[in-house]
Amino acid sequence: MDGSRFTDNSSYDVTPFLSEVLSRDKRLAQIIRTPGYKLLGVNTPPDFGHTKTGYHFIKYTQDDNPNLAMSKNTNSLPIFRYAEVLLNYAEAKAELGQMDNFIWDQTIAALRSRAGIINTSRPTIADPYMAQLFPETTSADILEIRRERGIELVGEGLRFDDLRRWRAGHLLTKVWDGMYIPQLNVLMDMNNDGVSDVCFVTAKPSNPQTGVFYYILSPSNSLSSGTNGKLQIYGNINKVFESKKYLYPIPESALLKNQNLGQNPGWI
Repeated sequence: MDGSRFTDNSSYDVTPFLSEVLSRDKRLAQIIRTPGYKLLGVNTPPDFGHTKTGYHFIKYTQDDNPNLAMSKNTNSLPIFRYAEVLLNYAEAKAELGQMDNFIWDQTIAALRSRAGIINTSRPTIADPYMAQLFPETTSADILEIRRERGIELVGEGLRFDDLRRWRAGHLLTKVWDGMYIPQLNVLMDMNNDGVSDVCFVTAKPSNPQTGVFYYILSPSNSLSSGTNGKLQIYGNINKVFESKKYLYPIPESALLKNQNLGQNPGWI
């Protein structure tokens, strides 16, 4: 939580789960199940029956909900969070070329401090990892704001509109990467309690161990290097993002009311 970028580590994408989640932004443990997560008072690992990537999403879920098996939650959700207000303001100022240290401290630094990050200083150099995701953007401020938005607002239904606003629809065609798996057919302890939780296999063994989830790999759920690597979800599907999707089609009801409107490009 020293504010350094995890992706600056040369081995960031080959780091096993238990090491990957150590000493990270406190928000990570509020987004996914990490060691120490408790369900009904019991330390509980990711449930691979509910997560294909291994990153078991818990944000806004009720950990003591008796309807958990039904994938049902009855808790209230915020309609608009103050964090989003700060992120919107920071992005607007950066896009206008008006970002300064004072605004940074009032927005991005404030959010990072709240998450327990010690070094919240404004970047002076564009992060190469973020730059390769957004090759049209060179501003260190804008790239860091986009990173912060992805972290703070993950799972809140805003990402699709963000990528459309940034003209970054190409990111929607990427394979969904999951956790790094060092090897097949090895029992793994996913919450560091000394008990095996999961084993990645190409076929379920004839004598499975009780309490172990056997994750059977397939063309739609494979490892990036065959027998090890990142879990890749639906990597066998050719994803396409058409440029027309940057704009929604004008509803037929509106076109009937005003025939001078015309339809958005590509939706005719």
